[in-house]
Amino acid sequence: MAGTFWFNRMVEYWTIPLPIDLPQLVRRNKLQLVQTGTFGPMFYSLADDPAVDRSWVGMPLVGIEENLALAARLIPAIQQAGAKFVGQMSMAWNYGDHETGKGLWQVWDRLWTADLLGPAPCSEPGEMMERVAGGALRCWPIEGRPYRTYSGCYCNPNWLAALKAMIRRAIELGVDGFQVHHNFTSFCRCGHCRTWLQPAMAAAFSGEELRQLFGSAELEGVADLIEPQATASAALRARWSLQLNRWAQQRRKDAYDELYIAYGRSLKPDLLLSQWYHKYDFGPGDERSLLPRESWARDEDYIWYSQGPWKGISRVEQGYLTDTGLAARFIHAAGKGRPFICNKYDHRRLRLSIAEAAANHAAALAFHVPWAAAGGDQTAIEEYQSTTARYHGFLAEHDDLIHPADTWAQVGLVYPRRGELESEGDCLDVLKRLGRLLEDGHWAFDILLEEQLLERGGRYQVLVVPEIRRLSVEERQWLLAFRQQGGLLVLAGRNGVLTPDNEPAQPLAADWPTALRQGILALPDGPWGAAEVELGPGMRSRTYPVPEQDAWGRRFLADLAALAGPSWFRTDAPWYVRVRTWRPQARPALVVHWVNYLQDEQAAVEVPRPVGPLAAVCRVPEGFQVTGVEWRYPEMGAPAALPWVRSGADVCFTVPRVIHYGLSVIHLEPV
Repeated sequence: MAGTFWFNRMVEYWTIPLPIDLPQLVRRNKLQLVQTGTFGPMFYSLADDPAVDRSWVGMPLVGIEENLALAARLIPAIQQAGAKFVGQMSMAWNYGDHETGKGLWQVWDRLWTADLLGPAPCSEPGEMMERVAGGALRCWPIEGRPYRTYSGCYCNPNWLAALKAMIRRAIELGVDGFQVHHNFTSFCRCGHCRTWLQPAMAAAFSGEELRQLFGSAELEGVADLIEPQATASAALRARWSLQLNRWAQQRRKDAYDELYIAYGRSLKPDLLLSQWYHKYDFGPGDERSLLPRESWARDEDYIWYSQGPWKGISRVEQGYLTDTGLAARFIHAAGKGRPFICNKYDHRRLRLSIAEAAANHAAALAFHVPWAAAGGDQTAIEEYQSTTARYHGFLAEHDDLIHPADTWAQVGLVYPRRGELESEGDCLDVLKRLGRLLEDGHWAFDILLEEQLLERGGRYQVLVVPEIRRLSVEERQWLLAFRQQGGLLVLAGRNGVLTPDNEPAQPLAADWPTALRQGILALPDGPWGAAEVELGPGMRSRTYPVPEQDAWGRRFLADLAALAGPSWFRTDAPWYVRVRTWRPQARPALVVHWVNYLQDEQAAVEVPRPVGPLAAVCRVPEGFQVTGVEWRYPEMGAPAALPWVRSGADVCFTVPRVIHYGLSVIHLEPV
């Protein structure tokens, strides 16, 4: 079903929230998707245990049958109200204690009956779990979580059989899909992993390299295939570690495909599927970042990335917004327009969360409401529902202005996907620095992956190439032709110094004629790194200076304007007001999304500080004339017509003020 269902109005709760009438919320908020409840090994291991907090069970009641009965009533009610129901499911982690008979060990014999999960895949759960060196079960404590944490082994067919039974049971209950979580694990020391690894290792490393790594090229006699010898060279050990991580991510994807795409969709062909991953601080590494293009999120319907800690606050004076503009642009490009979620665990700034997601073509809300499953204050619940209803309702009302739509972007910022595939921790430094400046300066820009350069690069006036170290011959030739045809380039850092196969190469544009360099802004060096700042007690993160304190950044934006001419979108809005400009496919218009991040940062609830009036100048698509400009925002009663003036290729207007979120709708008609 991948790619056929688009949504941007959703709610997510780790545990089904009994105090919230979810079918009513679906109708009130015009929701398209509800993601809640846990239907995998975390649920089955703990549901019968009254001593465990229900947040770790992922279901609100005590008892397996009681929770399944609740789901059987709730799922069709949510569907009849108009939303799809997606259940959550751990693919590996589960909690228990094999020594004291907790978790799966406590309920194993009663799970495998005709009324629940069918025939047992093995005699006891320990047969499916990961093993450490020496053969003992791999388990570890996590503070605050119940008992010990275990991980099922992806290479073990018994574990996959157990998960298939849980998938089947959830589909019988009526779920529309699965959001799969806690799947970040690697190979263990069991025989199944050894059987998978030995031929892969023999194919990827020479006999001499294997001897250096493990003391023998005959792997059957090597006791531990996971930990190389300390005597192996650092370079060889690093290569081994990277390769092992690649294999682990590919094995994880293969197991996921077997479980959910092959088996799950054999039971329900239109099964909605997604995986829950983590891209903290928009870093270059995550649990599937080493997958090749043909495997990354293949056959999945929506993309989910959590953004890391302290994303529910802002510190504007320190340049810390917790905005997800860059991450959203990357996911939109990598997912080729599929729905996606940038999860920030922002329990307080409800309106801002929805606004930011809408502006970036993402889905909101994407966090757990901590009080919703545990009783909750009914006043707080009503405030939550009324607040989200206004903003979700605004998105529903403006569906045709939001999706489907193409970005209206002047600048393409190229993402170094090959550096990510090589696990280079600094490969995004230049992109993040320049991307932040483009956002601060309100430039209309997209992110595109280097592998999309030939397909998509030609739609932009300017391409920013931020230390794209690996370029193919075809990409070099394309960039040369792009420049010869009048395209403009920002070359920052080291570009093209390697081939895609990591062979040395001449830097990009080093042999280009002088005439072509007139359209290039060259930035061989710069203050690329972010600075660590104190956000609060025990809270540190990295960010960039605000524009007033960033002379280098102001100079870059001035030089970019000198290179490209006027930006397609210009405004006197402060840097903490973000803009995205889209061109809807259903109506002749340009839609400018405004998101204001300024608010009372000390308040216990969401208290925005409105900003305005804000002057704007926007480039009009060639071949169109402007017929009117409107201002729309969630708190208003009706759209307001704005005065506007056509100035050459641009339209000029003023937005009265932005509370959190608003749309400037520039109506067009062909000339």
